[in-house]
Amino acid sequence: MATKTARGAGSGLHVTAEQLTARDAVFVYDEFERHPSNIVAAYVFDAAAAAAGPADPADVRAWMQARLGHSALFQRRLARVPGDADLPYWVPDAGFDIDEHVTTEGPQSWPQVRGRISEIASVQLDLTRPPWELHVFTEVAGFPGAAAPVTIALLKFHHSVGDGMATRELELKLFAPDAAPAPIPVATGSWSAPIALLRAAAVAPYRLARFLSGLARTRAAAATVADRVAEGGLCEPIPLRPATRFNRRITPDLTFDLVTIPMAEVRAAKHACPDRTTLNDLMLAVVSGALADYLAECGETAPGALAAMVPISMRGIARWDSANQLCQMSVDLHTDQTDPLERLRAISRSARLEKQRWSDPAVIAREARVQTSPAWLLRLAGWARAQRVFDDVDTVPLMNTTISNVPPVAEHLEFLGAPMIAAFGVLPIMDGDGLRHLVVSQADRLLIAFSSDTAMLPDPTHYGELLIRSFRRLVAAVEAAR
Repeated sequence: MATKTARGAGSGLHVTAEQLTARDAVFVYDEFERHPSNIVAAYVFDAAAAAAGPADPADVRAWMQARLGHSALFQRRLARVPGDADLPYWVPDAGFDIDEHVTTEGPQSWPQVRGRISEIASVQLDLTRPPWELHVFTEVAGFPGAAAPVTIALLKFHHSVGDGMATRELELKLFAPDAAPAPIPVATGSWSAPIALLRAAAVAPYRLARFLSGLARTRAAAATVADRVAEGGLCEPIPLRPATRFNRRITPDLTFDLVTIPMAEVRAAKHACPDRTTLNDLMLAVVSGALADYLAECGETAPGALAAMVPISMRGIARWDSANQLCQMSVDLHTDQTDPLERLRAISRSARLEKQRWSDPAVIAREARVQTSPAWLLRLAGWARAQRVFDDVDTVPLMNTTISNVPPVAEHLEFLGAPMIAAFGVLPIMDGDGLRHLVVSQADRLLIAFSSDTAMLPDPTHYGELLIRSFRRLVAAVEAAR
């Protein structure tokens, strides 16, 4: 049985069977209706600059057909070993039909498209076929900051395929104007569930020994971490945070919106800060201020400081062979601090402590237990995750919201001759995490896309205004301190 994806000499991509790593399989086992594992990336193009005019469905289909050879993602589906006796596989999809994955809609207004994107982001992908979709919206009128109608290409794929860094790599292959045509992908080899089950039985003793050895290593690492915490060398995050309206069970009704801040203003604020500050620190402080203000307006100020889950890439820090190489920092947002500049300073310190913690080899080793966990245990953990109840809880573990800051999008990307003018992403919400933010910088603008449950955030436009107000207050505080 082939277990890798190869590129043959002169023949393009060979699509073969490949077993998921445990870290990637978690996104399969953890998924349920109110916990989708979707990555949704949107690219906005200046349709007026395209000589051929608005794209029609045939153009879009042909464009995507010519790019299928850039990634095995496009023609592989998930196959689970019977009884989850072993980790699942990506296998060539003999029944692949591009028309099941590519749609074109238009013309529409931006509010209409926002509604469609909300629907798309909240629905689970069908893993019985290749886990991706391309939705193209043409002649979209009223996109923020665009004087003329735009084209929006929305790429959606399953998180088990890769993380935000993988998204950046894929978009370069798809939208680079000088990218070479992709050779036609070729499916090679075969996969059989009975054979996979026999293989699982054969390697079961090895898997068990590896699991037990992994347990011993993580226990030893946990003891080392505890010693370093006691000595003051490491600082563990606060385990429980006050629950807010955004930390409840979600409904199927997702909403999202965007706010745009000129990058020149963001850079100016960053350089004017009296202390060493990162762009990520600034955005954490902006969200912190808006979240605190919104809850205060609702008469729901939390009895203590709230925290954010902030993904951190482990590339260059740890050696992992998984497609997903992220860990989750828990950064104190210090929402109980009213002064914007002092809040920023406190957030910067908390973020540095979390980055320091996640660069410690003992912490990395302690959290590596998932890498040796058997499939049945990962599935059991996913089932337990689905049973958690958030109704009427007073506290939640570690975090209240998500704030993800992905790397800048490459410049000079295009779609059917139209240059890209903006990019953003939409994070699906889940039980216990009903307000999520994705920050993307591109060219001269920074976009904060926030998603929530309409019952939790019935007025997203106002929350967007609070984000802008929080940024302005922070800038004023920084200027006053100079």
